[in-house]
Amino acid sequence: MRINHLKVRNMYESKSHTALGKISFLNDISHGLGLTDSNGVAYKSGAGNSVLKNRKLKPEQFSIQELAESIIGPTWRQYFDPSSNVMSRHTSSRAIVEQRFPGQSQALFEATGLGIDPTAFANINAFSAVVGGLIEVKILEAFENPALIADTLMPSEATKLNGQKVIGVNRLGDKGKKRFPGEPHQRAQFGERWIETPETRENALAVDILKETVFFDLTGDLLNVAASVGEELAYRKELECIDAFLGITNSFKYSGTSYNTYQTSKTLGYLNDFVNPFWDWTSVQAANMKFAKMEDPSTGKRLLITPNTILVNPGKAATAALILGSTMTERRTPAVTTDTQATSNALSVSQTPGNPYSGQYTVVSSPLVEMRCLDADGLNLNQTQTDDLWFLYQQGKTFKYMQNYPLTVMQAAPNQYEMIDKGIIASYFANERGIPSVWSPWHIVRNKYS
Repeated sequence: MRINHLKVRNMYESKSHTALGKISFLNDISHGLGLTDSNGVAYKSGAGNSVLKNRKLKPEQFSIQELAESIIGPTWRQYFDPSSNVMSRHTSSRAIVEQRFPGQSQALFEATGLGIDPTAFANINAFSAVVGGLIEVKILEAFENPALIADTLMPSEATKLNGQKVIGVNRLGDKGKKRFPGEPHQRAQFGERWIETPETRENALAVDILKETVFFDLTGDLLNVAASVGEELAYRKELECIDAFLGITNSFKYSGTSYNTYQTSKTLGYLNDFVNPFWDWTSVQAANMKFAKMEDPSTGKRLLITPNTILVNPGKAATAALILGSTMTERRTPAVTTDTQATSNALSVSQTPGNPYSGQYTVVSSPLVEMRCLDADGLNLNQTQTDDLWFLYQQGKTFKYMQNYPLTVMQAAPNQYEMIDKGIIASYFANERGIPSVWSPWHIVRNKYS
């Protein structure tokens, strides 16, 4: 249901007599859209990413033309008429104010615009801020698409560095030995070990609002463009994380030496890549046995790893659900010892109530994973190999997304020449910067067909 512009007008007029009143109005709108709490503090996740909460309003309920009439007043058309140069004067005034008072939003509602009525100057700034909120919501909606799995594959790790050496501490090794009376205690000597993460990169897109966008009320087009910005930024990040997860890109560097994420021979204490098609519960058992043999790269001691997530391609999503959700386990003993449970002709079959892996794993799948398995510049597998490629891992251990800053949407400071030349009222920039990185390959096993 569309928001009545008279209600918005009454709401704005009741608070617009002071700069703080206008800011309070903007806080009310952003709170209704789910961007901030009632005090204007942005909602954030534990990783610092913007999130939408407690939404009472949706961008589709607004018309930017009606917003212009509600906030600027009945004369709004003279400011957005493509043949008018009033917005050019506003752009010049805003550029001067932002240069004099950088980062001070209150100044946009208190300063006197040069060559434009002060009230209109403040109103246009308030209008731009509301439209910016609508754009930010649409970008965030698309960026937070629940079908995306990047955050499941690797949690975000905040960092201020552009690539870094992460220092760790070696395990002590076999130091806790029996001590006889009078003997000195064994000393815990710590040795250095580290991993190096790759340099981060920035993904960025912008949305421009033209005078024509408001004048002809192209609200739907504007919101579609904003959504496409969020989709594109999320898609780029998703593919980068999937490529790191699949081993298409390798960035694991341990104590100065580079290694592939997946190893078919025991290197650095781990072997985590072997032939193990996803057929039944014995496939899960075989993958778990690889974890049981993982060793600390410094001491050679066995590691205690608890895998909790399975990634499968769409071709085996139903198989995974059946295996992990079954209430009866069938054990088939082959007549010939070289035969496997799945391929033997002569079988001794027994059934046991229950499931040895019930409730232990979360299953994750994505068509984009399948795409990167099949792509020539990806793993370049055939369909059979792709369907039977699956991963068992402990979430949050193997990979981390090194994040300089989360997705941020902000209005750009106006550039007089460019904005006048193109008839741009406001530009909204969306940026996020980070990079997938490998931390602990011994917490994941890649299982393949051949």
